[in-house]
Amino acid sequence: MDGPLVSASTGVMNSLLAKLSALVEGEYGLLEGMKCDITFLRNELSSMNALLEKLATAEKLDTQVKVWRDNIRELSYDIEDCIDIFMHKLNRGGPHQAGFAKKIIDQIKKLWSRYQIANQIQELKARVLEESERRLRYKYDESVAVAGKIEIDPRLLALYVEAEKLMGINGAIQKVMEWLLKDDSTQQLKAVSIVGFGGLGKTTLANQVYNKIKGQFDCTAFVPVSRSPVIKKILCDLLTELGSKTSAPDDERQLINQLRAYLQDKRYLIIVDDIWSTTAWEFVKSALPENNLHSRIITTTRHSDVAKSCCSSYEGYIHNIQPLSDQDSTMLFYKRVFHSQRPCPPHLEEVSLAIIQKCHGLPLAINTVASLLANTSDAIDQWEQVRDSMVSGLNSPVRDILLLSYYDLPYHLKSCFLYLCIFPEDCKIRRDKLIWKWIAEGFIPDVMGQTLDQTGDNYFNDLINRSLIQPVYIAYDGVARACRIHDMVLDLIMSLCTEQNFVTIVDGQVYKCSTNKIRRLSLLSGFLENDVLQDIMNKCAHVRSLIRFRVADKEAPHLPIFHSLRVLVLRCTCDLGNQHIKYIGSSLQLKYLEIGCPSITELPEKIGDLQYLQTLDIHGRKIKKLPPTIGNLKSLVRLLVDFHIELPDEIGDLQALHMLSHAYCYDSLKFLEQLRRLTNLRVLLIRLHDNNEPGYHGNGKYQQALESSLTVLGKHGLQSLEIDSNDYSTNKLMDLLCYNAPFLRKLCNQSYISGLPHGMQSLVNLAHLDIRITRIKHGDLCILGAIPTLLYAMLTSLEAPTERLSIGRQQFYNLREFIFRSYGEGGLRMVTEQEAMPKVRSLHLSFRAKETESKIGFEFSFVHLANLEHLRATIDCYMATRSRVEAAEAAIRNTASIHPGHPALQIERCREYKTVEDENAKEMSLQDDIIYREVVGQEHARKRKCCEDQLPY
Repeated sequence: MDGPLVSASTGVMNSLLAKLSALVEGEYGLLEGMKCDITFLRNELSSMNALLEKLATAEKLDTQVKVWRDNIRELSYDIEDCIDIFMHKLNRGGPHQAGFAKKIIDQIKKLWSRYQIANQIQELKARVLEESERRLRYKYDESVAVAGKIEIDPRLLALYVEAEKLMGINGAIQKVMEWLLKDDSTQQLKAVSIVGFGGLGKTTLANQVYNKIKGQFDCTAFVPVSRSPVIKKILCDLLTELGSKTSAPDDERQLINQLRAYLQDKRYLIIVDDIWSTTAWEFVKSALPENNLHSRIITTTRHSDVAKSCCSSYEGYIHNIQPLSDQDSTMLFYKRVFHSQRPCPPHLEEVSLAIIQKCHGLPLAINTVASLLANTSDAIDQWEQVRDSMVSGLNSPVRDILLLSYYDLPYHLKSCFLYLCIFPEDCKIRRDKLIWKWIAEGFIPDVMGQTLDQTGDNYFNDLINRSLIQPVYIAYDGVARACRIHDMVLDLIMSLCTEQNFVTIVDGQVYKCSTNKIRRLSLLSGFLENDVLQDIMNKCAHVRSLIRFRVADKEAPHLPIFHSLRVLVLRCTCDLGNQHIKYIGSSLQLKYLEIGCPSITELPEKIGDLQYLQTLDIHGRKIKKLPPTIGNLKSLVRLLVDFHIELPDEIGDLQALHMLSHAYCYDSLKFLEQLRRLTNLRVLLIRLHDNNEPGYHGNGKYQQALESSLTVLGKHGLQSLEIDSNDYSTNKLMDLLCYNAPFLRKLCNQSYISGLPHGMQSLVNLAHLDIRITRIKHGDLCILGAIPTLLYAMLTSLEAPTERLSIGRQQFYNLREFIFRSYGEGGLRMVTEQEAMPKVRSLHLSFRAKETESKIGFEFSFVHLANLEHLRATIDCYMATRSRVEAAEAAIRNTASIHPGHPALQIERCREYKTVEDENAKEMSLQDDIIYREVVGQEHARKRKCCEDQLPY
């Protein structure tokens, strides 16, 4: 089979045709004859686009067709660049009150621009004519056989998760678990290494074992290692996964010492996934102490020498993972294709067995080809076409099968799929950031009845459904907040991008570029030689996306030359300074800007010239405020900054803004008044400036301005509000929101309120609630339990409840996750009646053990929670006797033991070192209490946002 075909118009043709139409139909004062030329270009390119869509479904093309396709691709890029520059010059006008001389000069400039574009259009028209004649001369339209469209069953993802647990893996799980957990009087560290070639399910096996036994260890971690590992990142990820709350040092040696110190007195379970070299393993191993506490390590690798190295230092076991048996392969295939609702039709049995045989027992291959065939017709010719397209042999079966899924991608999805290769290997890719990069590149078309990001969401879900990306950080609502790309899929994407000049990847001193024009550039390497960097920059005049990760050199690209730039991401640890972004305002087509460099201290004033900018994402410890010219960004939809960055009072000029996160209000009355002008705002995270003066905010203008603005925003469609303040009373604000924010789906209030507003039931769309109340009462649970849309509830009580909290029948009917925290002394009594919380899967209780005998004590009963899977309890031991701590823990364990579903149980003792013999020995200071609440609150906030704010990409 010849190389696969990427759509030549991928990422450009659709947006180009729309711009040509706008130029023809708009009032741009085109010169005589120019409108006819542009109309010709539009019509001719539309015809070519129809052929390109057919070519995009073909699996085999001759060389001539490929050359023609490549020419059309580059021609489309050049035409769009020309049109963008012209339209910008015509749309750019001087000040409204400019003088007569200035207006005359502007008119002359525009007239000159029209003459320039006329000449360029003639040149481009000649190139289009040449390609059109070549198309007719060689009859390219007759050379393409179009494959039929195949639908994908939207239920397959859930079936896949279930299937991977059942088909051919249970025996391996049991074998690995038995070896890890068998009795050992020596208590020494043990290691298992799972070895096998790609696609056999090594990670799946390790993950299943990990989930089943991790509750028996003090701390656990699951960290991936790529083919080009960054040791510092691996060690930092390991430290974070283990739960260490100390900041990671910059030096690798210090990181290793910190990990060893943290693990020295703990029984740990660590999974090190996908190790490619013994060198990488030696670095990781050096951070794992042999502490004789029954600790365990599991590694996965494709190389037997790495597996031997992993097991040579300890008592080790190498598990050679095998392909699925014929029986398990057949069961898995039929499960995915026919979703257990009907047997395989007799006339498809022979071709099905042939397809399964060509998968060679690889779960990834089976699932991929099964996704391709799901819900298609039972016509045998379509199944035979899939069978005949698959290449036999173990050297490349997965690649060939993945190519089949690529061929089947809809025309509009191909560019989105290929764009994934801009990210480093093994990284977690945030859903929202990826979608808005797609939008900035023009990959997402306008769809009637949907916003661009809603369409992007559908594209993201489609790629998951087709098993081309793997969902991670799946929240309580079942939505994946991020994704990962299998390394074999990434290899496939990179080869396609290199062939079609879609993205140029620089990872080391060698890179591949098929033309002299780099259209998209991702810099992943740690250092670039000057000659390599210069060669790259010489080809970047027309670059559309520039993504910069982990670059250690100090040479930054010269931004003013990037007139076609749409996406710019600067995330690095190098010494990039303000001078490197000084001319960022010259990239006039820029729509997505993300800066996360620690050495940059300010943004240039010229950033206000970016009239097409949609996303501004700024993270940097040294950036203190944004320039006032931010108010000129009329197209800005998303403004994302750290809490410490001060926003200008001109925030109200951003009329297109949908998301503002995080807004830190520095006691500016004007800023609060300007908020109400953002009537398109849907998501707001706001933090009020802390002030130690008692009653600083009071009931004055500051408080009224905030309440007034949030009330206005609530009426205009605000869907998500998170507000954080230590010294500001939000009682009145909560009452106002209940009756003036009917569209709220998420409400997080980090300020304590005296009582729950009765109007909470008016929030009929509320799905996510996080509030703090001075003392939670039984009646509060009754009010919240009646909100039918609630999926997630986190309730915090400053004082311990003085009554038994009972959750009644049908209350919290749709709730999936429930967290209840009590910071007061006296215990906790919480029970559920039959049919209460029928869909809750996760329950987390946090309470103090002190003075339980003299107050309400402990009582827990959750036996009626039919779907409970995870039960977690955090017991604060401060100033409590050990006996009362043990009594609290026993009550929780008893609750879990009698639950018919046997939920996974996790119990944490907080501040256990502060237990006492006599609870009257010493009273806890107020400062200690404040510190404790802050630490616990911050930990919950960190875990809650880990899938959003802390994802790196």
